[in-house]
This record gives sequence, C-alpha cells and structure tokens, in this order.
Amino acid sequence: MIRAFWTHNTDRNEKWFYDKSVWQKMLRAMAGCGFDSVIFADARPVDGPPDYRQMLHWIFSAALDYEIAPYVLIDVPGEVGQVDRLTPSVREMVESYSELRGVLLSAESQALADAIDAARPDAAIYIRSQTRRGETAPRVITRRGGRRIGYCVKYTGDHLVDANPDPQFAASVEQVGAENVLAEFCISNFEPWTSFSYDTVEGALANLAELGCDGFSVHPLCAAEWPHTSDTFFKYQWQRDLVWYSVWGGTGADELVRRGQPKWLARNARLMPGFEAGSRILELLSLYFAADRSAAWRPQTCSMADRLLTLEDMLHLENVPGFDALDWWTQITGDRVVHLAEYIAYGTPADAYGPEELIEELTDLSEQAVAAGEKGMRSASGEKELPSFARDAFCMGRLGEFYVERLRAALSHARGDDSEAVERLTRALGLYREIAEVDCSHREGGNWAGVLKALEAEHADAARGVFARNRPDAVRYQVSNNPV
Repeated sequence: MIRAFWTHNTDRNEKWFYDKSVWQKMLRAMAGCGFDSVIFADARPVDGPPDYRQMLHWIFSAALDYEIAPYVLIDVPGEVGQVDRLTPSVREMVESYSELRGVLLSAESQALADAIDAARPDAAIYIRSQTRRGETAPRVITRRGGRRIGYCVKYTGDHLVDANPDPQFAASVEQVGAENVLAEFCISNFEPWTSFSYDTVEGALANLAELGCDGFSVHPLCAAEWPHTSDTFFKYQWQRDLVWYSVWGGTGADELVRRGQPKWLARNARLMPGFEAGSRILELLSLYFAADRSAAWRPQTCSMADRLLTLEDMLHLENVPGFDALDWWTQITGDRVVHLAEYIAYGTPADAYGPEELIEELTDLSEQAVAAGEKGMRSASGEKELPSFARDAFCMGRLGEFYVERLRAALSHARGDDSEAVERLTRALGLYREIAEVDCSHREGGNWAGVLKALEAEHADAARGVFARNRPDAVRYQVSNNPV
C-alpha cells in the first residue's frame, strides 16, 4: 500500500525553499513515520529559473535517498488549446527529472497521458478525481501497452469525520477497481490544531486494506504552514504531529505507547483518551453542519466561506449556501439527523439524532478534553511536546462548550427568550476569547481576531434585539483573515 504525504508552498521566491536542512528534516521525519511517497502540490519543474530547477533535482534525489518516491501534481487547464500547449512541457519535465516516480494530473487528459508514456513509460500516472455529491465517478483513460493508470479520489470530502468513506469514493472504487484507487485525505476541520483522531485513521486504513486499494495520500493539517524553516514551526507543528503521522504510517498510538516511543507519550498515555475526545468534537461538528462536505465550513471558526454562522443561520440552514443538503450524517452513521428548525417545530423522533443529543455528547466530550488539557498544561515532566498537545486538546474542549452555548442560545431565541439567548452568547464569546488566548500563547498567526470581531458584532446586535442572518454583503459578520 502506497503511503504518501502532500507538501505545499514550494515557492521559488521563498528563501527557506533553498535550505536543504529543511527538506532533510521533513524527509527524515516522514520516512521515520512510515511514509514511502511524497506529492509536491505546487512545484513547477519546467517553468522555473535554473537555480529553482536545480534545487528541485536535489529535493527529489534527497527523497529517494530516504526511500520516499517523489510525485508532482500538474494542473490541467480546461481548454483543449491550453492542454496542447502544456503537453510539450510535461513531456520535457518527465524526461528531465528522472528522479520523479510519477505524475498526478488534476483532470483527465489522454494527450498528457500519451506524452508521459512517450517520454517515461515507467512513470506512474494518477488522475486526481474531484468527484463530489451529484457527480459521477471518473472515466477511465488508457495508457500505451495497457499500462496501469491510477485515480486519486477523496475519501471523505474535505473533513475527517469517520472511518467509513463517502458514497462517491465507493462509486469510484467500483468503476475503476480498488487496485487503481489512491485515497486522498484533505483534512480542514482541525487546523490550526493537531488531530487525535487515531481510531478514525486506523479504521480508514483498515477499510482501504480490506478493499485492496492502491494506497492513500494525506495532506498536512496546516497546509499553508507546512513545511516551514523556523525551529518554532518544527517544534510546534512537525514534532507535535509526529504521532498523527506515525498512525498514518502504520504504527497505532497504542503500539507507540507499548514501545515506549516517544517517551513523553508513554509517560502521559493516561491523558490520551481526553485528547481524543477533543478531536471527536471537531468530527461531530463537521458531520452535523458540513452538508456539502467542503472546506468552506470551518467549525473551528464557526464560519461558512469566511462568514460567521449566526444564530439565525443555525435556525435556517436550508437558506445558507453550502448547507443545501443535510444528509451527510445519515450517509455516514445510518441515523436520521434533525437540525434546529425541525426540532423546534416537531421535536426529535426516537430513531433520530437531534440538537439535544448533540448538546449532550458535546458536553461530555468537552469535559474530558478540558480536563486532559488542563492536566497536560500543568505537567512538570519536562516534555516539550506535551504542553502543545495539551493546549490543542484544551482549545478543542472549550470549542465544544462554545457550541453548546450557541446551540442553546439559538433554541432560546427560537422560543422567544432573547434574554437567555444573549446570556448564552455572552458565555460563548468568553469561551472563544479564552481559546484565542491559549492558542496564541505558543503559536504565531491565526485568524482568531477576525472571528472574535464577527462574534462581538453579533453579540452587540443581539443585545439590542437584532438577530440577523448573514448575507454576502454583510461585512459586519465577515470572518476576516487578519492575523492575531
């Protein structure tokens, strides 16, 4: 089974890109976690200046030294004429970069497949299939001599919520054959934190093995910041996520504890159930609200496409772009889901999962995550990684409490008790301020200031009796990207 990781930000204008020690750290760490392939999401092997191309040669060769096969993603244009102009460049690329082991194409193109075959018949070709709800699985294109062509297919939208795949993934497997499918995991519902969803990952890998899939590729949890040069980023991102990547590489968290490596994990194994509860909060929130499964919904920032999900939006999800289909929960769990509007009108049937069930589960998980996070942050055992883990778990727990207050505020408002709604919004705002404060205590950047500004605007409006839905022109509720 191929075990690939994606890397982004190969910008030829960034000084760090030419720092070989950065790449050596990354490749050594990922090889140690069990990965055997790397996909360069935005490398430009053909159109860069000579020093950039020379550095790419070195990076690809260094990857092979660590027994990691390098692949590049090629963005295929939509117009035939543009594809024709791209074809010679792709052929030149695979000829010039003998270190490359394969190419991912962002769309199907028989012309590009033929060009790669003509230059490097040994190079693997994968089509990155972007099937979404309502779309068909990929069509099959051919290679010369009957060579195999693979398909890189998203396993579960842009969120990690469950070990089971989406129906679209299953349809692709059925159409092109499991042995030709490389599962792609784009995980947007944990950034800027790590993920403790180890059981979910192990379950997904077991499913892929049972299906007989070609393997998987996983994106960084914080793609915009990975890799980076500074020791701060390496300490708080790479080191923090090594357990996460080790699980993807085939070594479960329980096995790491049994081995006693890393030592800080073995000494603090008692805290892991609480940490895992924190990640389950993000999974639940993603699954309950995500609808179209895209990265536009960010439970961490309570926003849809950079716009705050207000109380009125929560009560009228059917009118919010991106929430036009609320069946994902049913597809994954088999249970019917009831959202706030239906619950207010009819309650929750006995065989369904509604707001009260969500609130009860979030409350329980939040208590576990906050308790484990507080213990970890108080730890005097000297580990440098544990406090970072603990802060993330603590913030996840507080986020669960934040949503409990907002859900109850929405229900109070719907029942005409705006006074209680404002009280709960006040508590929610205080919880989110604490999240921002704790997270910023050890990490640079972040979007907390933008979210807080939108939450404060909503709170101020509610205090004077105005509960509004968000609109494309509602700048007041826009979650900006201004750093903290």
